[in-house]
Amino acid sequence: MGLIDKLKKRTDPNSKTLSELVESGDRNFRSGKFRDAIVHYNKALELDPNNVRALHNKGLAFFGLNKFNKSIEFYDKALKLRPQSLDIKLNKAISLNSLEKFETAKRLLDEIIMVDPTNKKALNARALSEFKLGLDEGGMNDLKTALTIDPNYVVAWNNLGCFYLGLGNYDEAITCFNKSLTIEPRDYDAFLLKDMAEIRKEALGK
Repeated sequence: MGLIDKLKKRTDPNSKTLSELVESGDRNFRSGKFRDAIVHYNKALELDPNNVRALHNKGLAFFGLNKFNKSIEFYDKALKLRPQSLDIKLNKAISLNSLEKFETAKRLLDEIIMVDPTNKKALNARALSEFKLGLDEGGMNDLKTALTIDPNYVVAWNNLGCFYLGLGNYDEAITCFNKSLTIEPRDYDAFLLKDMAEIRKEALGK
């Protein structure tokens, strides 16, 4: 087999094994090539329709394309095969939040946190559900718990800062965004949010 034939075989999804197809899908996913990832996951699922990793990661790829209903479709298929998976449940809940199905998302997140109270990503996701449902105290407590578990959890610092920003508590908001920027100086979101808080504070003469 010549070099060109070897290269063609390496890039042709039809010539790869199940594990190679899933790995190729994962590489494309990590590179942000979500459609290419789905092509490889589809080929993997042709070989093994019950491959949980391919089903779950295909759901992640659809999430990356903002196709949240499709992502849930594949998370549900994966959950039928692995019903106790907290990772799959968490990603389904995040998709539900993205569809603004906050009550359903919160119920699922409650299940996850009951099993794993230190799951910072679930706490952060439930805080979003709670804020949207008007359960502000619960959301605040979940974010603070997540930050107790991991003081360097930038996403939670930003979300807590956004909550304070919405309340008009600009000093607390700025403190949260400063925490984010101390941990990750290149966090553009934290930089913009801090700037917004400072502008609003200055406009009110606080």
